Amino acid sequence: MSSADAHEVSRHAADAPALARAATPSRAATLSRLFVLAFFLCVVCAQTVSAQVTVTPVTWNVIGLDSNKWSQGDGPDTFQIGARACNVGATAVANITGTFLWDSSNPYINLATGAANPVTYASLPVGTCTDFYFPVTVSRVNTVFTTNPSRRYHITVSGTGVSSVSTPTPRELYVQQLLSQSRNTVVSITGPTNVYVGQSYTFRLIADTATQGYDQLEAFINLSNVVFQVQRISTAYSAPAGATNDKFYIDACGWNNVPGSAGYLDCTNSGKAGGTIVTDYTIKILSAGTGPITLGALILDHSGGSYHYNADNGDPAKQLNISALPPPLTLSKLVSPTPVLTGGTVTYTLRVTNSGTVNYTLADYVDTPPTSPGSPAYVAGSSKFNNVAVGNPTAAGGKLTWSGSFLIPAGQSRDLTYQMTMPNTNGNYINTAVAHFDAYQIDSTQDVTDNAPASANLRVNTPPNVSLVKSVSPSGTQLPGTDLTYTVAFANGGDTGAQQLTLIDPDPSTTLKINDNTDFKVGSVATTLGGLTGVTVAYSNDGGATWTYTPTSAAGGAPAGYDRNVTHVRWTFNGTLVSAASGSVSFTARIR
Repeated sequence: MSSADAHEVSRHAADAPALARAATPSRAATLSRLFVLAFFLCVVCAQTVSAQVTVTPVTWNVIGLDSNKWSQGDGPDTFQIGARACNVGATAVANITGTFLWDSSNPYINLATGAANPVTYASLPVGTCTDFYFPVTVSRVNTVFTTNPSRRYHITVSGTGVSSVSTPTPRELYVQQLLSQSRNTVVSITGPTNVYVGQSYTFRLIADTATQGYDQLEAFINLSNVVFQVQRISTAYSAPAGATNDKFYIDACGWNNVPGSAGYLDCTNSGKAGGTIVTDYTIKILSAGTGPITLGALILDHSGGSYHYNADNGDPAKQLNISALPPPLTLSKLVSPTPVLTGGTVTYTLRVTNSGTVNYTLADYVDTPPTSPGSPAYVAGSSKFNNVAVGNPTAAGGKLTWSGSFLIPAGQSRDLTYQMTMPNTNGNYINTAVAHFDAYQIDSTQDVTDNAPASANLRVNTPPNVSLVKSVSPSGTQLPGTDLTYTVAFANGGDTGAQQLTLIDPDPSTTLKINDNTDFKVGSVATTLGGLTGVTVAYSNDGGATWTYTPTSAAGGAPAGYDRNVTHVRWTFNGTLVSAASGSVSFTARIR
């Protein structure tokens, strides 16, 4: 190894160790072994540092195919290649994004079909880390062993307001001929079988290797980077006793992964790790699956100059089938009262229902008030969440946004309510709303990939508006003794029905009376109801002061069939005169 290459390896090895050991009876032996492990276990742990984010490779550079049955579909062909991003700054980083980039060409080594690239997570809080994994598939062709065994790559990490950082270069994935080995075995994969988008869960992989372990070892669950975000890994090994790791890859021998350097793809010491392996994955569900998802495990090692994988790779009995489900959250929108008159005030309710067994915390509610046929006005100070007052929303871009921390307990609903005053313009007002937790939109469906805002349709009506049109027949100048028929047509031009409608002719607020120069014709009153359910007719002989008079033929000196005492007629209607409905009333009087 050249001095430059040795410097590259030692620089990497000087990073924080990936493995910690428990104390042994011999302090000298412990210190010696800890030094070896601390120095050589992190050849791949180089970090590129920006002001706020670091990125560290966390997987081995060796991939491969079964040396004998590569073309028959036996053995693995897909491997998890990853890097860890850590926020070492003072503020959270939004839109933390990992991108896998190829630095050379090879038609036989590619990202797996359907893999996400880049991968973006909503936020990386201060002092936390997250892993980005990209499944890489090796084509099952002999050429990949002979003429195209490698492909160079690097992984970058970026985020809002921070510079992009990269894993070291040059680095490459190298295809080796793998041997099936029965002493590497998956004991179990355990965890919940139903998981929900937005929640974090723990899955455990237990695996066995040779008692003393190997100089290079990976034991991992193949997880889709579309469905799963690996937030944390905790691994324990029985060899060395008490050894732990925060990755699924352990470099126990100081592996040289610098292409072109002396001793490339070889160890720099004789350390080993393995035995019984217990790995706990803390993972967050990013998206719902279209069907059952099968989780299987791969154990990959280097020992004795050859590379091995577990013989039970792909065994259904060693796999776990799970269902990744949409979050059990739905948003509905209510409004009351409805309908409402122009200028009225209504209460909107944004109701989120959690039908699941775990709590969810929403980051915000976003409401889009209508702008047509008019623009309602938010009532300041009217917002409440779970009946407790909250701050007014921010208004921007035609939306109202309530930001905060809104807990929706498992199996319960919570309401965000607020009031708006409607404009003096009648019509239909449609109001829509969504909510969010992390980067996921909550709306009227459980599916977080669609866009189905909850909506409320409010009818704003004008009040009843009954118009009157009076006519007489015959019209024009007439001789004494002529019968005149007076008709009053009425119609409701408002949006709402008119109730308790009463019509008096002539208008009692004036001095006009029927018996001014005319005699009321007994029995001449007629009514067209216009949808009203009934009418009561009353008569007054004292200018509308009382309504108990009964018209009588020849009363007051009128000719037979007429009454000279009647001053007014009143119609009192039952029922509702609906919008646009019309009717009429009439009576006859004789000119004296």
